[in-house]
Amino acid sequence: MLPTLKNSRRVLRSIFLSNWYRLCGKLNFPVSIIPRICYLSKIDIHALLESQTVYVIRRSDAACADTFNDMGKIREDALQPKEIPFMSLNLLGGYFKPEHTCFKIIGNGSKKWINNEYVFISEHIDDYEVLKNYCIVYFDANLMHNQSIPYSQPTKSKELNLEIEKFFAHISKPIIKDGEHQLEGFAKVVHDPTKLNYWHLEYNLCNFKGDPIKYTGSKSIEKYCKKVINDILCANSFDKLDPIPPIPKQHYLR
Repeated sequence: MLPTLKNSRRVLRSIFLSNWYRLCGKLNFPVSIIPRICYLSKIDIHALLESQTVYVIRRSDAACADTFNDMGKIREDALQPKEIPFMSLNLLGGYFKPEHTCFKIIGNGSKKWINNEYVFISEHIDDYEVLKNYCIVYFDANLMHNQSIPYSQPTKSKELNLEIEKFFAHISKPIIKDGEHQLEGFAKVVHDPTKLNYWHLEYNLCNFKGDPIKYTGSKSIEKYCKKVINDILCANSFDKLDPIPPIPKQHYLR
C-alpha cells in the first residue's frame, strides 16, 4: 500500500501545482499528449499502417515560402541530409493536433517514456518552449514506411566487407560497380514516445541488415539521405491536410 499512498500524494501535489502554475501563466502545455499508464508502451506502427491511411506531421522552423514549392510539396533544400536519420515526427489521428507543433519539447521532457511511468506535468514546466515562427509539414506515413532504397558503399572498408560476407553467406552477394557495393536498405517509421509526447515518432533509415544508419558525413550516407529526401519525403509531403483519419483506440490503449 505504501507505493500507492506515495503516488496518491504525488498526484494530489501535482494537481495543486498544475492548477497554480496555470493560474500564474507558467503552464500552458497540452496535457492530452502526455503518456498515460493505460497506454501501450509502443504502438505497432507497421500494423497500424497496414490497417488504414496514416499521416504524420513535422515542424519546419523556416518560413512557408522557404519550406514549400508552388505545388505544396516540401522543397528539396528545406531538408538537410543530416536531419533525416532519426528525424522527429508526430503521429496524427490520436490526441496530437496540428496546433501542438508550436510546443518544442526540451530537457527531461524529451527523454524516452518508460512503460507504466506516471508523468506529472508540474515537474516539467521548464521542459518545453512555445514557438511563434514556424510552419507545418504533413507526410503520408504509408508511403514513407518500409520503402526500399538502393544505395552504394565503397569496398575499401574491411569491416563492411566482413559484414557483407557474413550477411550474404547463403544468398547472392551484392554487385560491385565502380569500386562500390550496390546495396539495398529501407526506411521505416517507428513509435518513440517521450515523457511529454506519447505521439512522437522517429524516421529510421536502415542498412542492408536492417540496422538504423547514423549520419556520419560520408559521401555514401549523404547520397542515401538525399535519395530519401527527393524520392520519398518531398514526393509524399503536403502543406495542408483535411480531414485527418482517426486512429482506433485499440492501437494505443491496453
